[in-house]
Amino acid sequence: MTRPINQDQLTDIIALLSVPGIGKGRYRRLVAQFGSPSAVLSARPSELEAVPGISSALALAVRKDADIQSAQDMAARIAKLGWAILTPESSEFPPLLKELPDGPVLLFRMGEPTPDDARLVAIVGTRHPSEKGKRFCKALSTELAQAGVTVVSGMAEGIDSAAHAGALEGGGKTIAIWGTSLDIVYPSGNRALAQKILANGAVYSEYLPGTGPEKAYFPERNRIISGMCEATIVVEAGLKSGALITADAALNQGRDLFAVPGSPDAAMSVGTNHLIKKGARLLTSVRDLFDELPRLTGKIVAKQFAAMPDLTDGERQMVDLLADGPMQLDHLSRLTNLPVSDLMSFLLALELKGVVQELSGKRFALNAGTV
Repeated sequence: MTRPINQDQLTDIIALLSVPGIGKGRYRRLVAQFGSPSAVLSARPSELEAVPGISSALALAVRKDADIQSAQDMAARIAKLGWAILTPESSEFPPLLKELPDGPVLLFRMGEPTPDDARLVAIVGTRHPSEKGKRFCKALSTELAQAGVTVVSGMAEGIDSAAHAGALEGGGKTIAIWGTSLDIVYPSGNRALAQKILANGAVYSEYLPGTGPEKAYFPERNRIISGMCEATIVVEAGLKSGALITADAALNQGRDLFAVPGSPDAAMSVGTNHLIKKGARLLTSVRDLFDELPRLTGKIVAKQFAAMPDLTDGERQMVDLLADGPMQLDHLSRLTNLPVSDLMSFLLALELKGVVQELSGKRFALNAGTV
């Protein structure tokens, strides 16, 4: 298991990210080149300039403008708050987020970690839903929770809140992704809901303590909501709803997208109807989701063959591991103690035999029918 990030490492990450002009892309390139944020901060400007996208002015800024003292103070504050600190190298970092080119490089969590094999589905929609839309959303979330699916949303007013509430009423897990830091509940009226979510799931944010709600942060938050999940469902949305940003993110990330249809003259169905026209899958009940993505219903088995293909012992081990649902490549590598190159040989052979399929995010699943 990856060791937790210590305070010195967190200080270096915060200090490097604090340099004006160092966004997630440049941060990744620098750390990939030098091995760690600490090594980047210690590098000579001439060495930094050798990295694509790093100008001489930015290289000097890394040496001059990285505010180590402020970063130390912030790291100490985070330690006092007791948040889990996650990077893509952390064992508890959500596995599907690791594959996103614009995914978070630093993520904070309160609550329970999410297992690698958890089945996650995002439900999003307008802050101003109809009563019918809210009821549908809660019922859908309740059914998903009862089937063992974890519901992910953004804890905004309206559909997001109904999604979380429905999952909790179904006795299941739910995850909220915040567009503020974890020490600022937004909207403030959702404090009680936030506590219930923490007792039955987790809340995540990529923002440092003291970060309040800003318009630009919510589209950033939305890419995490869809990026964590195998599928995203949009329940109600107007043409300018932020839920459509989440829908676009899901499509760009290669995730499955579903939308709930509505009356053509209903303002909050204009966005969802438009998504269906663009190719989103129509959803009128939880059965539509499970019919399209049977792996979300739980334990699966290899599809039935007239004669089961001959499998090696290693291939049978893969089938046994995947019987509980899709798994990310790195997680399979850890379970089998096999290097990724050897593991891919087994998986490719199973794929050619029609037993295994590759999903988005370097995940693999049995070609399945539900048990």
